[in-house]
Amino acid sequence: MKIKKILAALLASALILTSFAACGGGKNEAGTDGKPAKVVIGTQQMPNDEGIAKALNYFEDEMGVKVEIQSFDSGADVNTALASGDIDFGLYGSCPVAIAISNDIGVEFIWIHEVLGSVESLVARKETGITKIEDLVGKTVATPFASTAHFSILKALENAGIADKVNLISMTTAEIVAAWELGQIDAAYIWEPTLSQLDNKVTVITSEDCAKAGYMTSNIEVVRTEFAQKYPEVVASYIKAVSKAVDLYKNDQASAVSAIAKFMDLSEDDALFQMSGSTWLTASEQLGADYLGTSDAKGAIVDNLYETALFLKDQGSLTSVPDKSAFEAAVNPKYIEMSLK
Repeated sequence: MKIKKILAALLASALILTSFAACGGGKNEAGTDGKPAKVVIGTQQMPNDEGIAKALNYFEDEMGVKVEIQSFDSGADVNTALASGDIDFGLYGSCPVAIAISNDIGVEFIWIHEVLGSVESLVARKETGITKIEDLVGKTVATPFASTAHFSILKALENAGIADKVNLISMTTAEIVAAWELGQIDAAYIWEPTLSQLDNKVTVITSEDCAKAGYMTSNIEVVRTEFAQKYPEVVASYIKAVSKAVDLYKNDQASAVSAIAKFMDLSEDDALFQMSGSTWLTASEQLGADYLGTSDAKGAIVDNLYETALFLKDQGSLTSVPDKSAFEAAVNPKYIEMSLK
């Protein structure tokens, strides 16, 4: 697999993240009533609960402070912004979260936005004739490295015994769309809304298939530990906002779809298609043993993150993995529990 140069870059990024963490330092100015003057939320453009909360101003309503939204194209960029203190909250996949915890950049895992299903998939250009994972031998496949999609494609290739027979390359979402249109790649493992931008495609596997095979991936929210310790009520208010969005989707799907469609400039049919491609969990469900668990008994997500980190180390994306206790400490259901009181 031709990934040595890109893996070297990932290792360099990990070192940069560690140095940022050593510098530390949040950039929040004190506001009134024990709240910061402003909260900065790092996000990615996804048709999920955070998208609804942004579209309907739930964050401002629940937090009662000025909220600034910063958009990022990859989990690696979110990690860099968290480590430098430029953002307070960050949305990204379980792979970059495992990297963040392993590199001790100072974040807490507080919410699962969605368990990924068909919303993130491996697709091939129709003219390649690729219909199953084994057909990728000798082909060029693009995915953003150190992402949930990267993890899923690597596990799928490993399980098929062809990990060293595929040209796997790292591309951003925008680069994948351009390379697809020019016929420079044969397949891509990517998520919505980029997935829907790829024309004339065949779905090979989905992240739902991967979850059934034993390697679940999800989109996750983290908060900087320093910020959370200073403003725990604000963190609980973030949970109330996204929980409100989940409830809207489950109880009034039409309104939720309409909000996302307008906010992301999608048709309502496209918005519903993308939103239904993953599993949305209520706050109470997130406290179950299969997910975050409770403050007294952490859930299965601890093992999931630890195993993800071990896999990333085997692939060269991490230089070392801390003891599992580091992952248990980083998963913090307290804010969900606070939001439900």
